[in-house]
Amino acid sequence: MAEATPGAPRRQSLFTQIALRLTLLALVFALLDVAIVVPMYANDEQALAEDFIAQQAQRADRLLTGEPKSQEVSAALDRLAKPAGVSAWRVEVFDDRQRLVGKVGDLAGASRAPSAGMLDWTQRETTSQGTRIFGVQRFEGQAGPRWIAITAQARGNRLYWPVIGQELVEHVALPLIPLTLLLLLFNVQVVGRLLKPLSLAARQVDALDPGRMDARLSEPDASREVAALVGAVNRALDRLQQAMGLLKGFTADAAHELRTPLSVLRLRIEGLPDSPGKARLAQEVESMTRLVNQMLDLAQADALELTDAQDIDLAALAAQVVGQIAPHAFAAGHDVRLNDLGNARLRGHPDALARALRNLIENAIRHANPEGPIEVTVGPGARLSVRDHGPGLANEDIDRIFDRFWRKSRAAEGGAGLGLGIVRSLVEAHGGVVTARNADGGGALFTCIFTAADPGATLARWPRDRTPLKDLPHEPPA
Repeated sequence: MAEATPGAPRRQSLFTQIALRLTLLALVFALLDVAIVVPMYANDEQALAEDFIAQQAQRADRLLTGEPKSQEVSAALDRLAKPAGVSAWRVEVFDDRQRLVGKVGDLAGASRAPSAGMLDWTQRETTSQGTRIFGVQRFEGQAGPRWIAITAQARGNRLYWPVIGQELVEHVALPLIPLTLLLLLFNVQVVGRLLKPLSLAARQVDALDPGRMDARLSEPDASREVAALVGAVNRALDRLQQAMGLLKGFTADAAHELRTPLSVLRLRIEGLPDSPGKARLAQEVESMTRLVNQMLDLAQADALELTDAQDIDLAALAAQVVGQIAPHAFAAGHDVRLNDLGNARLRGHPDALARALRNLIENAIRHANPEGPIEVTVGPGARLSVRDHGPGLANEDIDRIFDRFWRKSRAAEGGAGLGLGIVRSLVEAHGGVVTARNADGGGALFTCIFTAADPGATLARWPRDRTPLKDLPHEPPA
């Protein structure tokens, strides 16, 4: 199963809950069995007496069987302890000729010798001293049969407690132990197997990525209920994907429609007489225009597909981008350098990759010191990197720098916090990753690494009625 969320209460697994409930069911069954067997058995005093005689005779027979033949029977019987609850008793042993060969006990008298055909016999009677029980048990040995006669005098029912305990062990505990083990084995084999599809579905849900809205849970070959649950989750994901598509479409449409009134507004501002107010209005319109264009870029980056993917020479693409942005960099007091480390080829969308690289360079222009150059490195292999010589990145900002609309200081920065988010979307659409860290010697280093062999297979479908990415205008930041 999936790991528990940090801070959430620890819950037992369904497998453990079922195992505990099966064990509890076995215990309840055992208690019910005890509640039925003990009263019923305790009320049958004749059966209790017979089992008592059989139990004590077996104790005596075990002593005699384990002793050497040369030892006297009475000496062996001396080690036979009187049962609890018995006030007086007598144990007598008769050989195969019905002769008394041994005797032990503190109860006076003697028992009549058993007949040759006697097997097992028990008699109980109530006297003024309590209950007297007499019985004979026949045992077969190597020297022939022998009979063991037990006579016991007792008050109350304490002498029957070992008998009842043995009955509970033999008829309650011993049958329930294999039953409980079978139930737990059933839990392991059947319940565990039924829960495997749920564990798989949980891992797949945890692996869902907002950037891959087309991902779905695999339909399990399991029970109808599990299949219905997975199907319901997939249908919910379908609805979520549809809603996200509508939201992205609305964002792209809104940004596209806003460009016209912004252009009209910019023309009207240009017709106003020069004044500080006009300069501020022009600056605000430029910021809004940049935001609208970034929103269009972001919407299209999220839905980019590579149906027209090409083999791209990243070095040539980087040289083109550097040549286009160089005037803007020079105007801001920066020098841009291009380093080609070789073997930098990739199959993808050249305009999208150019947009990603341009955004990284513009980000470096905005934050770097004019004294140091902006270094664009291509390769080795399918990778791009942009390094500046600015103040670098704060450690707490590195994990959030690619989040959309995130800015460390909204007052100090004029952007909307979308530039690096667009970069990440475009790079991930090509099966790559983008990282940020502080470079050795100062400044920030952004690196795009493309590892997917066929990134086009992972991309979502770009709506046919949208403007192609290469046809959208790109305006550098004001």
